[in-house]
Amino acid sequence: MKEHVDRISQQGSYLNSRRISLGGIPFTMRDVLVTAPLIAGLNVYLIGGTGEGKTQLSSDLAGLFGESTCIAEGRPDFELSDLFKQLNLSKLRDAVSDQELVELTGNVDKCLYYVDELNRCPPIVQNYFFNFFDGKLVHRGKIFRLGKHGYSVGYASGNIGDGAYVGISDVDRALKDRMHLIMKVDDPALCTTENDDGEIFENKKDPRATMPQADKGALESILALHQEFRQQEVPLVFPALGVFLHKGLDYLENTGRHSKRALDQQWPNVKGIRPDSDEGCVMPLSKRAVLGTLGLTQALKMIAEANDHEVKGGVPLFLDAMQFTVPYSGVLSPAFIAQEHGGDAYSAYDAVFAGIAREVTEKTFDLEAALVYALQGIRQDDILSKIASGEGRWMPVRRYIEGVADTAAKARESK
Repeated sequence: MKEHVDRISQQGSYLNSRRISLGGIPFTMRDVLVTAPLIAGLNVYLIGGTGEGKTQLSSDLAGLFGESTCIAEGRPDFELSDLFKQLNLSKLRDAVSDQELVELTGNVDKCLYYVDELNRCPPIVQNYFFNFFDGKLVHRGKIFRLGKHGYSVGYASGNIGDGAYVGISDVDRALKDRMHLIMKVDDPALCTTENDDGEIFENKKDPRATMPQADKGALESILALHQEFRQQEVPLVFPALGVFLHKGLDYLENTGRHSKRALDQQWPNVKGIRPDSDEGCVMPLSKRAVLGTLGLTQALKMIAEANDHEVKGGVPLFLDAMQFTVPYSGVLSPAFIAQEHGGDAYSAYDAVFAGIAREVTEKTFDLEAALVYALQGIRQDDILSKIASGEGRWMPVRRYIEGVADTAAKARESK
């Protein structure tokens, strides 16, 4: 595994040697931007100012994937026919049988789809790209698989309506959610180091992006790592954390149905929101966002272990990985970001999720203990009461664990 990780982690023409600590383990930004998403097959949306390396990064990715790459430049007049021609699907509309459609789509072995300025594409084209990112083509109400060995991944660059030029079509929340990681590449905490900048200015005289390096091809390594990733076991406590982030964060103490989702577009501008809590700051994460965080965490764990770092439990790594999946996902209140944090989504995220991380950390031991009992078919009430006693945002997690215990008990009885 280490040989494969090293092959796709090596520094390319896009330089970013910044090192960050996630779960107490050192990683490079290239680990987060490239290696981990490719291992997990996570779609990545890159935002930030021009000239910060997004185009160079696309060139590096094209070098890794070789001929299994589809790169497009978003523009207002982009048409689906342009995309179909690049994928040899120009005869798609003329196919008269499912067999012809299967033969056409079966020949599309592109594994990487990269779109520069995605938000400049018309919405219908955006939707097609998102499907391709997920390795599928929806045509005539049927789904056809694309990619190689079930693997496909998407990268895109653009803006998300944060005050900068956003092209003709902002990427709405539903589409943002299709991109598992959204990262601002010029943020001070994520951008290139001064040494990176100096090396670029010393050695590069051409402002254009360096062309893809054919000798960097690593598709076999990417597919091998992804196969290994799919076989990784999910840590015991992770599903419980997912329930908390998806259902627990939906809870409102003083409203009629105790639900942010029930308020829909009215949240957080309703009576009953507690100003002394995060109730008016963050919506619950979608299932896709939770799964994206789980995938990123598992991929980072593989990278860490390949580099001889021990990952214990994984909860600290999971909590730190959320900084790449949550801030620009649309779950933070826009008013909270703008009014309380001057438009800085990362600062708003830190303010909210520092408290959430403390909650999770304090309950991790009890969660793990309760789940160990639950897998034996036992509801350990004293531990469950520490997790949640009465209604509140941890009650969905307690109900989940009780469900695990009941299922295990029935299975034992049936033997």
